[in-house]
Order: sequence, then C-alpha cells, then structure tokens
Amino acid sequence: MLGHQFAYSAAPVRKVREVQFGILSPEEIKAYSVAKIEHPEVMDETTHKPKLGGLMDPRMGTIDRNFKCQTCGEGMSECPGHFAHIELARPVFHPGFIVKVKKILECICVNCGRLKADSSDPTFADRIRHIRDPKARMQAVWSYCKSKMTCEPDEPKDENDGGDQDEPKKGHGGCGAQQPLIRKEGLKLFVQYKRGKDEDEDVKSLQPDKRLFPPHEVYTALKKISDSDLHLLGLSVDYARPEWMILTVLPVPPPPVRPSIAVDGGTMRSEDDLTYKLGDIIKASANVRRCEQEGAPAHVINEFEQLLQFHVATYMDNDIAGIPQALQKSGRPVKAIRARLKGKEGRLRGNLMGKRVDFSARTVITGDPNLQLDEVGVPRSIAMNLTFPERVTPYNIAYLQELVRNGPTVYPGARYVVRDTGERIDLRYNKRADAFLQYGWIVERHLKDGDFVLFNRQPSLHKMSMMSHRVRLMPYSTFRLNLSVTPPYNADFDGDEMNMHVPQSEETRAELSQIAWVPRQIISPQANKPVMGIVQDTLCGIRKFTLRDAFLDWNQVQNILLWVPDWDGTIPTPAIIKPKPMWTGKQLLSMCIPRGINIFRAPDPKSNNPVFDDGIMIENGDIVFGVVEKKTVGASQGGLVHVVFREKGPEATRTLFTGLQQVVNYWLFHNGFSIGIGDTIADMKTMDYIQKQIAERKQNVQQIVDDAYHDRLKPSPGMTIRESFEKKVERELNLARDHSGQYAQKHLKEDNNVKQMVVAGSKGSFINISQMSVCVGQQSVEGKRIPFGFRHRTLPHFTKDDFSPEARGFVENSYLRGLTPQEFFFHAMAGREGLIDTAVKTAETGYIQRRLVKALEDVQVCYDGTVRNSLGDLIQFIYGEDGMDGAFIERQNIETFGLNNVQFEHDFRVDVTDPSGGFLPGVLQAGLDDSSIDLQGKLDEEFAQLSDDRRLLRNWIFPRTDPGAPRYLPVNLQRIVQNAMQIFHIDRRKPSDLEPAYIIDSVRDLCDRLVVVRGESLLSKEAQQNATLLFHMLLRATFATRRVLERYHLNREAFEWVLGEVEAKFNLSVAHPGEMCGTLAAQSIGEPATQMTLNTFHYAGVSSKNVTLGVPRLKEIINVATNIKTPSLNVYLEDDIAKDAMMAKNVQQELAFTSLRTVTAAVEIWYDPDPSSTIIPDDEDFVHAFFAIPDEEVEQKLHLMSPWLLRLELDRAKMIDRKLTMTYVANRIAQSFKTDLFVIWSEDNSEKLVIRCRVLGGADKDEDDLGQVEEDIFLRQLENTMLNSVELRGVPGIQRVFLLEHDKIVVSPNGSIEARAQKEWVLETDGVNLKTVMCIDGVDFKRTYSNNCVEVFNVLGIEAARAAIMKELRNVIEFDGSYVNYRHLALLCDLMTHRGTLMAITRHGINRADTGALMRCSFEETVEILMEAAAVGEKDDCHGIAENILFGQMAPMGTGAFEVALDIDMLKDVIVDHRLPVQTMLAAQADGGMTPGQVAMTPYDSNSPMWAQDVSFKGETAAFSPLAVNGGEEAPASYNLMGYGMSPMSSHGAMSPAAAGYSPSSPNAYSPTSPYLAQSPFAGATSPMGTSPYATSPFYDRSHGATSPTYSPTSPALNLTSPGYSPTSPRYSPTSPSFSPTSPRYSPQSPSFSPTSPRYSPTSPSFSPASPRYSPTSPAQMSPTSPTSPASPASPRYSPTSPAYSPTSPAYSPASPAYSPTSPQWSPSSPSQTQNGSTSRGHAYSTSPSWD
Repeated sequence: MLGHQFAYSAAPVRKVREVQFGILSPEEIKAYSVAKIEHPEVMDETTHKPKLGGLMDPRMGTIDRNFKCQTCGEGMSECPGHFAHIELARPVFHPGFIVKVKKILECICVNCGRLKADSSDPTFADRIRHIRDPKARMQAVWSYCKSKMTCEPDEPKDENDGGDQDEPKKGHGGCGAQQPLIRKEGLKLFVQYKRGKDEDEDVKSLQPDKRLFPPHEVYTALKKISDSDLHLLGLSVDYARPEWMILTVLPVPPPPVRPSIAVDGGTMRSEDDLTYKLGDIIKASANVRRCEQEGAPAHVINEFEQLLQFHVATYMDNDIAGIPQALQKSGRPVKAIRARLKGKEGRLRGNLMGKRVDFSARTVITGDPNLQLDEVGVPRSIAMNLTFPERVTPYNIAYLQELVRNGPTVYPGARYVVRDTGERIDLRYNKRADAFLQYGWIVERHLKDGDFVLFNRQPSLHKMSMMSHRVRLMPYSTFRLNLSVTPPYNADFDGDEMNMHVPQSEETRAELSQIAWVPRQIISPQANKPVMGIVQDTLCGIRKFTLRDAFLDWNQVQNILLWVPDWDGTIPTPAIIKPKPMWTGKQLLSMCIPRGINIFRAPDPKSNNPVFDDGIMIENGDIVFGVVEKKTVGASQGGLVHVVFREKGPEATRTLFTGLQQVVNYWLFHNGFSIGIGDTIADMKTMDYIQKQIAERKQNVQQIVDDAYHDRLKPSPGMTIRESFEKKVERELNLARDHSGQYAQKHLKEDNNVKQMVVAGSKGSFINISQMSVCVGQQSVEGKRIPFGFRHRTLPHFTKDDFSPEARGFVENSYLRGLTPQEFFFHAMAGREGLIDTAVKTAETGYIQRRLVKALEDVQVCYDGTVRNSLGDLIQFIYGEDGMDGAFIERQNIETFGLNNVQFEHDFRVDVTDPSGGFLPGVLQAGLDDSSIDLQGKLDEEFAQLSDDRRLLRNWIFPRTDPGAPRYLPVNLQRIVQNAMQIFHIDRRKPSDLEPAYIIDSVRDLCDRLVVVRGESLLSKEAQQNATLLFHMLLRATFATRRVLERYHLNREAFEWVLGEVEAKFNLSVAHPGEMCGTLAAQSIGEPATQMTLNTFHYAGVSSKNVTLGVPRLKEIINVATNIKTPSLNVYLEDDIAKDAMMAKNVQQELAFTSLRTVTAAVEIWYDPDPSSTIIPDDEDFVHAFFAIPDEEVEQKLHLMSPWLLRLELDRAKMIDRKLTMTYVANRIAQSFKTDLFVIWSEDNSEKLVIRCRVLGGADKDEDDLGQVEEDIFLRQLENTMLNSVELRGVPGIQRVFLLEHDKIVVSPNGSIEARAQKEWVLETDGVNLKTVMCIDGVDFKRTYSNNCVEVFNVLGIEAARAAIMKELRNVIEFDGSYVNYRHLALLCDLMTHRGTLMAITRHGINRADTGALMRCSFEETVEILMEAAAVGEKDDCHGIAENILFGQMAPMGTGAFEVALDIDMLKDVIVDHRLPVQTMLAAQADGGMTPGQVAMTPYDSNSPMWAQDVSFKGETAAFSPLAVNGGEEAPASYNLMGYGMSPMSSHGAMSPAAAGYSPSSPNAYSPTSPYLAQSPFAGATSPMGTSPYATSPFYDRSHGATSPTYSPTSPALNLTSPGYSPTSPRYSPTSPSFSPTSPRYSPQSPSFSPTSPRYSPTSPSFSPASPRYSPTSPAQMSPTSPTSPASPASPRYSPTSPAYSPTSPAYSPASPAYSPTSPQWSPSSPSQTQNGSTSRGHAYSTSPSWD
C-alpha cells in the first residue's frame, strides 16, 4: 500500500476501523517499556557504545546501520523502535491536562473525593439528565459544582424518630468539609479557603489563606473518585482515569523518533532536542531524589521539584503562556513534542495529510499549439525517469521483454522487474533478467505515448487544477501544453512550473482516464459552463478568419484541409466560382464543427443577414452568418464548446478544440498579425476632440472647486460637503476619460490591431485603449483621490490647498505621450497599492479556501440521494434541492412565467369546440381526433395545469422576480426539439400524425417517470414532488399541445424520440452517490474569491452609504461576525407610503436615531446668579419674556434654583433636517430629569436656539457649603449625561437613513410582469436594529431586511438566517460579475445552519462539531483537540475523509464509497484467446486451484473450467492426442475457425487447446495466405481483432472485464445483427461453402478427412464418426458428476437468456452442421463441449423443438 521502502512483511494489511483515544496509565507505560532509563548520558565514555540505561539504550532500537535492535533483533529499517520509561521522583502535572485537572478538582471534594453534587439533588439531576456527550456533561457538572462551597454530609439521623421512617432519604453522604477555591498560577495549583464571616482574625492567621496544592496531593484526591462519579463527569473509567493525568512515570520515545545527527563523519554526534530535554528531566529527577535522601531542607527540595515540573512541561510544550521558554545552548527555543505536531509544517498537516511523493516530476511549462487538448508534452529525460508498473500477460510479454532488453538507459526501456515473490531486480545492474519474463511479474517501464498522467498547477483551487493528460514524448526540457487548457490551471508561460504524477496501478489509471481526463472536465459544475475555450492568438485569428472578406484560393484550401482532423476528403463547394474559385474562412472553419450542432445568437438589429455580421448562426455544423469570437468559442455558457460537449461528448469536443486551433493557426501563420506603436495613435480629428473634451471637463472641475470655495455647493443627501465635492469632481474626471476613450475607440479603424484584439476578446479592453491613446485618468488610493501627504498638499510641487485635478492625481497624458514626473509619482502610488492589495488578498483568500474545504470536506451525496456529513447528519434532503449534478445544468426559459394573459391564452389554450380557438388548419393529419369532447376535457385539464404552474411560479417560487432572469435547469429542451426537427426532417408544411390527447398523456407519463427521490412513503413522495416541480413546469410549458403541433410541427416519431431523449438526459444529469459535493462547493466558492478585489470601494446607490464587499465581506459572512463593518437595513414601506415621497420621509424621520448630542452645537456653564434675569446679552429677550408672565409653580421654585446655569446652543441646520422644534427638545430634557431641572428655551425662529437649564437644589440643604463648591463640576457631569441619555426620537442603533427609489416588479392587470414600470421609495440605513424597525408603523415588515445575518437569526430564526446568508453570499460573488451555481452556495448555507444555530466556518464552528477527533485536529488546535480526546477517552470511527488520509487508506468517497463484489462464476467463463504462445503451461498447473484471479490464461490453465479437476493433466493430453499436435499438421487450424464460429462466447468452443499449433512459425496455421482464413473475421493475421491495436483486444485478457469492448453489450462483436451472426452471413448459412457437406474442407476427399487418414480413421478411439471432434467416450469429457463442471445450473453463464445461447441465435440454428441434432455432443445441456448427461440442464430448452 505504501510503496517499496519498507521490508516485506507477512502480516496482512488491514484498514484501521476505529481509533480509541486515552491516557496511558503508569502500569501500561511500564508494561510497554523495554528499559528503565536512569542515565542522562547517551554514549558510554569508555566503550563509545550506546550506554545501557542511557537515553540511547540499545534495547530501544537502533538508528545505526551496523547494529541490530536488542529487543527484536531487527535492523534499522525493520525495527520501528520500542518505548522505555523514566520513573519520576515526584508526580508532576502534565502541562496539557493541568487545566482539566483544575476543573475536575473544582467538581469534587478535595477531602473525600466525592462529586460535590449528586443525583439526589433534583436541580442537578435535571441539568445533566439529557446530556449524552461526555464533554458537554463535564461542562454542565462543572458549571454547577464550581460554586458549591461545602461537601454536604447527610443529616444526622435522630435515633428516637429513626424507627418510624420507613426509608431514610438518600443524602449526599459527603464529609462536610468546606471547599476551597482553586487557583492556577503558571504550573502550580493553589487552594484558597474563603474566610467565614464568624471566624475571628486570629483563627485565620493559623490556617494560611492560600497554600500550594502539590501534584502528589492532587494525585491522592483524584484517586479517591468513584467510578460512578467519573461517569457523571464525562471521564472514561477504562481509558482515561483522572489520576493518570498526573505524571508519575514518563514514557521515553525510541531513537527513531529523536535520531541524533552525525556531524563531520561520525566523530561528533549532535543530539535531537527531545533527547536533550529527556536528559534534563532525568537530571532534575535525580536531583530531587538525591536531596530527599540527603534530607535537604524542604524549600530546596521544592526548588528542585519545580525544576522537574518545568522540564517535563517544556519537553511536551514549550509555548506555555506565563512560563519562560526552555532554550538550547545556542539560544533558540527547544522544539517540544507539541511543536512537532501543530501547524502547517507539523506532523499532521505536513507529513500525514500531505506528503512529498514519488513518481512525480516538475518543470517549467511552455505552450504548444500542435498538441491535442488533452496531451502533455513530456521531456524524454523525465519519461526515462518515471515508470509505470505493467504486469506481464500473454498479450504484452513480447513487448515488455523487448523493454527489459533495452534496459534503463535506452528509451523505450524499463528500470525494474518485480518478481511474483516480491523481489525487485534493478536493470541497471542485472543484465541476466533479459532472458526470462514470466506471467504475473511486473515490469516498471518508462513512460510512453498515451499513458495517462495527473497534471497539476499550484495553488490547486478547484478540481480542474488537477487533470489527467495523455503523455506525448518530446525533446527538450519543458512540459508542453495546449493553449486552451491553461485557463482552468490559471497557468501562463512566464515561468510557471507544473507537476506531473504518474499513476501506479491499473485502477488509478482507469480513474484518471475515466474521471479526471481533461475532456471530461471541460464543463465545470462551478458555474455550469465550460472552463476551457479558444484563447490568445487562435481567438484573435478565428475572428479574422471568419470575417466576410477572408477568402482563400485553391492552393491555400488544399493545405488547410489537411489540418482538419478526421477530414473525410470532401471539399466544400467554393463560395465564389468566377473569376476563380474562392472559399471563405467560415466554410473551412465549419469543417471542424461536427454535424448536428445548431447555435443561434441574435444579431443586434434582428435579421437573417446582419449588416455588421454580428450575432452568430450555426446550422447543422455550418456557420451561416456571424463573426466567430469569444462569445462563441470562448468558455461561455451556451457557446460552441458547451453545445458540442453536451451534444457530442468529450472526445468530439477535444477534436473540435484541436481542429479549430490547427486550422486557424495555420491560416494565421500565412496571414500574419502584429501590433506596433502606430496602433495606439489616434488621428488628428480624434485628438482635437479629445483635448477639447478634457479641457471642458477640467473647466467643470474648476467651477466645482470655485463653488465649494464660495459655499455655493449643496451637500448630497447623507453626505458632508467635502464628500459631495469629491464625488462630483471624481465623476467629472472619470467621464473625461471614458467619453474620450469611447470616442477614440469608435473612431479607430477596423484594421487597427489593438481594436481587433479587443473585438475578438483575445486580449485587452476598452480601458486599455483609452489609457494608451487618450489619457490615463484619475489615480486613486484607497478609493479616493491622492491624499495630502505633505502639509495641505500632495507634493511640494503644488501650492497648499490645491484641489485641482492635476494636484490630486489626475493624469491627463496618455501612455503614448508620456507622463510628467508628478503624474508618474501618483501613478506609482496607485500601482503600489494594487501590488500590496494583491499580495494581501492571496493570503486572505487562501485561508478562506482552506477553512471552507475543511468545513465541507466530508459532505457527500449518499445512496439515498441525501447529502450528509461523516456523522450521517442530514445537511440537505436532496443535493441542490433538485438532485442534479451542477455540470448538467443549463440556462433555460420557462415560457409560462413571463407571458401576459393574452399571449398565454393564445400560446397554450386550445378550444377545439370553437373554430377560432382550435388548432391551426393543416397542422393535424385528417382522421386524427381533433374535436371530440373528451379531447377538449383533456386540453382544458392541461391548460388548468399550466395556469396553476404559472400562478405558483409567480406568487410562490419566484415572487417579485424579473422575467428576464435566467432559470437554471437540467436537460436543454429547446436543443432537443431542434435536433429532432433536424434529424426527422420535419417539414413545416406537412400535417402531423400526432394526436393531441397522446401528447398530453405522454408528457404526464414522462413527468411521472422522472424520479429523483425513490420511495413510496409520503415524505419521499413529497420530496420527489418538490425536487422535480420546476422541471415538470418546464416540460409542460415546452411540450404543451399547441407548442408541439404548431410551433415545432413534430410528428409522432419525432415526438417519441424527443421524450425518450429527455428522459435519458434527465437520468444522466442526476448527481452520483459518492460525489464529494462538499469539497466541490468549497472550491466553487473559494476559487471565485481569489479573483475578487480585496477592498472594493463601492458606493451602492447612495454614494456615502459604503457597503463592504469583496473578500472582507465574504470573511464576515462565513465567520458569522457579530459586529460587521457596514451594518445596514433595507426598510421597505407599505404600498401607500412607498408611493409618496413625503410620507416616506416621515418614516425616515421616525427611524433616524437622534439624541441631544446630535443637535447640540455648543454647551456652556455660566455663573448667572439671578434665576429670573441673566447676564448673557443674547438670552435677555427670552428670559425676560419667560418671567414676564408670573407662574405659581415657578415662583415657588425660584429660591431652590442653582446660581449655576447649563446653557445649550443647538444647531439650526440639524434641527430643521430632523424636523425638531425647540419645545419638543426642551420637553424631552425636562421629562428625562423630571423635577430636578428647570428648563427654559428660546423660540424656534430666534437668532440662536438656546436651552437654559438650572438644577433645583433640595430645600433641606444640610451640607450647603460642600454642595456649592462642586456645583460647576456637577454640571459638567450633568451635561455629559444629558447629551448621551436624552433620546429625541428614532430607533437606537440607526445612525443615518437614506431615501432611495427602487424599481418595483409588479404583475400588471393584463398579466405581464413589469420590472421597470413602477418605482417605490425604500429606506436604507446605516446601523441595524431589525426588531424595533419591523414594529414601526408604515414599515412593511415582511420585506424589511438586515445585512447582518446574526441579527436576522436572533430576530427571525434559523430559516431566515439561511436565506440571509444565501443572499449576502450571492451579493458578494455576483458583485464582480462571477456566477456560482446555486447548489454550492446552498450547501454552504445549509452546512452553516443545519445544527439550528449559526456555525461559523472558523475553528470555533468547525471544531465544535462532534466529528472525529482526528478530523478536527487536522484543521486547527491540533494538540489541544488530541489532549481533550485523550482526557475523555473519545473514539473516532474513521468515517471522515481526514482520518482515512492520515492513515493512508482509501477514504469513503467517490469510487471508494462502495465495495465492488466479484462474481466468481462469471469469472470461470472468461474468454481466453488460444492463439497466444504459451510458456507457463506447467507453472499454471503447479499453481492449481480454481483461484479466479490467476494470471496465466492459457488453454492449459488448470483454472480454466474446461478441464475437469479429477482428470490428470497427462491423461488429458493423451486423450486429445490427435489434437495436441505440433505445428506440422493442419487439422487444428481448420477446426479453430469453426469453434469461433460456433460460440465466440465460450472460452473453449471447438477451438483446439493445442496452442502450440498456432505458433507463428507454423507453416500452415495462420499464414495470411491460408485459404480458409480469409473468411474468418475472428482469427489469424486477417483478423481485425487479432491486429487490434490495443492490448485489451476484445477477445483477450480476462482482467479487463467490464471495460473491454467485447463485453459491452453494444460491442459489435455481440451485436446480434452483426454480420458474423446474421443468418444471412455466408459463414453460417447452411449453404455456406465452408459448412456445407460438400465443402472441400469437410468433403471425404479432403486429405485431412479422408478415411484413410490415420488420424481421423473412424477407428480412432477419440472420434466417433458422428462427431468430427469428440466421441462420447472420450475420457477427457467431464463426467456429469465433475465438481467443476461449468454447466452446473448455478452458473450464470448458461442462463437460457444469455444471448449466445438463445435458441434463436443463428449460430444454433438446427441447420448448422456443427450442431446437427444427431451429434451426441451437442445435447442442449452442453453448450461447450462438455458432455454432461442431458439430465443436468436439458430441460432448459425443452420448449424448442429442434433440441428434442
């Protein structure tokens, strides 16, 4: 399994089924140990050998080639090492478990070891009753127990009343001790007792407050815990007792784990970090022991004990917070065990989840347009280094022998031979191996053309980053690729390197060729479109080639036709005949497109002959009009590549790619294409226009700047003046660039080379043209114009406060003219930002991708159609909610959805009773039912169903959806119909023979047959209904009777073909069980994320409302972030309000949160002693006015008022904006402080809006003087409180509200859906508070939406949260124009919500799942998770993917998700080809037995059921003596054909087993001139199969069961209409010369049959006259009792239904002489020549008279 670096072992390799975690107990450690380690030294100084009892004790194993292990006696490569142990002087804490130990101690009584709580305590019992998971239970117990401070004893029973109580209530039975708090500091635990209130100080001084709780005390406390308590605590009695968490014995890993490195030739050895650390531990332990024996003072011992604890801790984990790192002598930290495991380079991720591998190559890639799409050019040096192990069979033995002869240095050759015993012969040294290869050996041969290899480019972001190519040997040293295969790899040829991996088994090879092969990956499920298309120069050339003026003359055409793949020799009619024949590029390009391909894309003004030759029309593989460019042959949905793949399959698509490239490239070679500086220069007129434009725009900007300076600029809603100014300027400058750029592009000539590339889509875009020729435009940093870097200016070259375009980074030169130094500097700033952005983005998205994959890695489609993870949790009831594979989905239109009522009626309603509403005249053939009442009933039913569909679609499935939005569904019905019209040559003028009723019934039946969810239960039926609902609607809409008859004109034949095709295609589109749809989804989301921009500075709708997008937003969504950067609500209003801007504005005011601080401009504190007047001149008016009218209440309070005054000045602009009045504000203040504040205010229209507040002091002023001093300070605090706590109006949390106009999609009264007819007012907010906003009057709470998924979850629950996540993901991905199929996003959303809470795709979400510990630890927090697993004794059942990868096993995914059952009986009848030379006759015999997989497939093979086991081998040969001939005699040759004729299926028909007779040297056997052989399509040199080019030739080699063409039911060899079997075939007809009795071969005159021939004389004991072959007495026949008789009824091969034996099979026709009924041999029970007393199976055919 793991390759050849390990010695051969007889132990069977089994799969790891489950892993039990636990803690080693001291006893187990000692039992495991082979040595007790006592000395820190490694080597013995005197002998220079490893020291016994030292750290490299030879009993632990060896790392030296020259020594054997003393325990197992094996050498270094075989002995994995054995553990030893160290006895520690004192118990110490295990650093990984110390926190766990602390928690356990907090749950138990430290005195008596009982759990502090008990099941007798009802609250406790309730808490833990339902918690099954040990970890969760531990948490629950701990949270309950940690607060209990006593270990409750039972109530002492009173003796006197004890008698009458029948059962004393079960108490806790504790010891009554008071419980301490436990504190952890560093590596120590302390206990701290609470002081009792009643206890006096002096008692406390006796017992210290806080004392050390040393490990040995902890150990004794933990030992006391009872088993039942352990169970309650969630610990494991067997695998992880808590006292084992304290180390008393330390296991010592063997040397292979910590090898020492020999420095300069072995004199010095430098030891591994672990060895050093273990030495320290031994020394520290010895020190403690020594001190104990010497009786040193306690504090000294304590010091040493702490040192021991430190060393043990840092040996395991050297990154503990709060304790210093242990350092090497050199000063670098020691690498502890934990550091070996964790992180990317650690043991798990670096060496188990991913490793470096053998049989791989890596080199630079270059492009080669002459390779086929799926080929990879491999340098010869690589092909001679990498090998493929090929097993020797009769079919390839000669070829492999030749390779072995060539050896490793000559190509093609071989490097190793592996014998069946498992020993390897290296052909570099062994020349002996030349002579003898034997069947069943393995030859490791060089790569050769046509081998499948796996090709990969990092980073592997999606499955198309690893695809399988066919090898093509080439000179030189780079991998060569076809250009079109680079996009999925994201490769280019600027120095990229790629990796190639060679499969090492036939299974792998089969998977590569059938699953990972490039042509099979052309269409990706990510966006259900091709990932490859025509690119680069071919794309540029294909456009030039298909222009209308691209003509070729006869000479060019002849040359180009030779590049057309599979060219059939026909030459198209030239497009121009006079004056000389000329062909167009379109004609020649059409030669590469397969027949039966139809594509149509409408030109701009719709027409059949477009003026500008835009759009495209391909009819039956011929280009009718349209220039071919990126939209057609690029990787686009519904493009040529997509259609060819769907219609013709992968191979045809590959050929299409190759053909297009070769034809176009050849033509482009001769036509030429180049680009020069001249292409960037615009003409004079254009330049003048451009300069005028730019000047004008700059003038506008100047005007804006001027307006801003003079305060004439109005701020846009929700923006400051400054923001509005920037926005306006930016807009002007961008328009300057874009307008002039568009003008320039329009006025470039058609033959401009830059423009040609842009139009073709091969390189470049509009922006490149405008930057090269017109102006480079505004440079921006962080989404704004270049900021002021110096004081008030961008560069010292400008004046201060210069806001002009050029000073803020507008580059008005083009690249052609060159940039000024300032422009260049700004341009460099913007460019630098781009580079940094890219670098940061790569890291971010890489981590996002990894997290997605780890979260989804075990999610797969199961055999019941559900989507589950490795625990079997349901994530989706059916994949993608429709059970389809993403790659089969296409864009389609459900016709019923968008039509208005009139059109809908017109298109779908049929009323046969009404002459005007029936079918059009001439549509139906005469005599079909087109007017009966029951037909009308059916039609009405159909129309009602369609109307229901339409209603459901509009109101329920896609409410408020634009009818133009595409629907993505499997099975492209339009294309199937189109193909049918083409295949069946539908003539629109002819009436159809299709009955309307039949259409309706067939479509309904078809809908019933399309099953995704099987099962009869109500739930299954409901699920099936939901899964196929949309597709059924599409079917019914497309195949409505009126459609089929009037639009498509299908006749019955065509219609049935269409329905069959739909069903077949539908069943093909269903997702396969075992498909790892989780990984697929993760890749499909992660890959577009790498293309996203990192920071999108984008303003959605309102400019100031910045929305986070791109990578940061994606991160927020999958992290389930609570505080997102730009939280916002979309508040929809009720219909009547939404129409009216003023009413909407009122709601807007209701929402925007306004506190007093918002409207306050200034706050002042005055000492203004007289409350009824003032010293502030501004306020005099209103103060006097207020006190002019006397007021009882006020008068009473005057003397209480403080002389200090709090004066608020409000901001008028904000008051008006928020529609607030002074009275309202003042009243709110007064309400907030009730009676403690006296408030007066100025009028709304006074010059300054002022509010004056005075504190009302209490009348009972005790500490009068004290109060007075602090008054101003008190006022300052009051001011703060007031500004924050006085809420004027609005919803807390909502900072700003914008009013926007949105399109409203409505269904108009006439039934059409209008997307842009009506508008509605919508509020968008900064800040969220969904719950409160939904309750406000006028808000349409059904549609109001928050972009914070966590908030949606908290307010509306999990289903709403799923929808919100879905919507947000969609927005992020589709913002930059990507599209990801719904099923992938849905799967991620379902995974995040399937637990009923939101699961973040971070370690907090993924690693809190209850998946296996190994799976979790392969993600993050490796060591912590393994520690936790050990502490509670977890079990991992290895169902996940990660676990199996760690163990190097086949994971249960894809082709490993099931087992393959082998049918042994079928194997008995493998077809063996007897024409092969045989060497291993005796070898095969010796192997004996009926082992089905035996390699040698010779007719002598004792496995072959032809021989009865009980006949001795020699006897057989004797019995067949006339047959076991040598090459000289000719008889066998004549029989052989007959054998093949009779039963090509039986492995030993009438063919002679004497293979030797057919040795090629035989003078008469198979020479091509042999007179008989010409007729036989089956044999000899004339045989198409014999010369068949592949090793798996149909008749050969049983190991190729299913894939070999012979066995596929469609294989021509089995086709019953195949000429070989057709009764008319001359070979089988009774009159066929070769079978007729007069046939010279059978005629008595034939020398070989002459009675005088000694071999065939009737007296020959072997041949009865009746049977030219075998007499019943032939001892070789199998007796009926023979145990292995292949005809035994159980054998599936002879079932009467087997095509080869069906009585109707022409080969058995009674006329066939070979089967004449008189032949005793061919009793029906004996399909092969086994004579088998007719009792065993004779009855099977008793129905057939010819066998009686």
